[in-house]
Amino acid sequence: MSRTRRALIALVAIAGFILLAALMGATLPPRGAPAAEPLAAAQLVPSATPTLPLATATPLPPTPTLARREFPSTYGVKVAPTSFLPGRGPELPGDFVYAGRRLDFYVGQGTFSPEEVAELAIKAEHALSYLQKRFAVTLSERVSVGVYAASQAPGKGTRGIAYTHGDTNVRIYYRPGEDQHNALVVLSHELAHALQAEAYGKDAQRRADTVLLEGLACWISGEYWLSLSEAPSFHARARELYQAGYRGNLGALGRGNLNNAYDMWAGFVDYLTRAYGWDAFNTLYASGRGRAAGSADYRTVYGKSFQDLQEEFYATLR
Repeated sequence: MSRTRRALIALVAIAGFILLAALMGATLPPRGAPAAEPLAAAQLVPSATPTLPLATATPLPPTPTLARREFPSTYGVKVAPTSFLPGRGPELPGDFVYAGRRLDFYVGQGTFSPEEVAELAIKAEHALSYLQKRFAVTLSERVSVGVYAASQAPGKGTRGIAYTHGDTNVRIYYRPGEDQHNALVVLSHELAHALQAEAYGKDAQRRADTVLLEGLACWISGEYWLSLSEAPSFHARARELYQAGYRGNLGALGRGNLNNAYDMWAGFVDYLTRAYGWDAFNTLYASGRGRAAGSADYRTVYGKSFQDLQEEFYATLR
């Protein structure tokens, strides 16, 4: 066989080997990759159902985060069609510094800088979205927020106040350099009062039992409020305070450390809603006969007195 013929045969053999290797590479998975399952077998494997995290984890049935609830129309519920509210909220003293999707911000002298208030405003819009989903109530009108010096507060030690009887506006009072996260938490609490007025109506809000008024506002604030005590849940925080000696007349706790009283009242609201449901609680809230602690019509709604329900609540904390 001639040299030219032998070279041609060798070239054809090499080409055939290269073609075979290419075909095998196209049909086999790359090194380290799992082989594909047959379609029929893949269809037999059920898809995993994602679970949403809970806002709280308690020894009792947990409080559902972002739970949707129905409010009877008699409570004056208003739900905005979108997350953006047009126009401008009521004008407040100070300089106008920020217009968000639902909130307008003003700042006075002797408090956070305008730049800090603008930053707070952005966080407040996120907080409001969380509150609205958690409480299942949406603002129907823009709310103005005023940030002022602590010396301008209407009462000693007052950090925030919500005006919900007319054009809704909220105000917080801080000195320059103070903790802005604390300010955001207080602001979320005051915005929760605005959502209460949306849910139950401004008349009901004006005469709400203070235990329910403040306890529910803390509950609506959810993770924001709990961040102050670093407690995992309202139940856990209430148990911690109970074991530290905060017990007795639940309403009278407001005469002492107000923050601790608010925490206990939030735990009480949490207990009532989990033990008896939101329908009963909504009826109770709307039955308020004044700001006095324990003045709502507990007996008509639950068939038990405020003191009876207080003892039931305390029994879960022991």
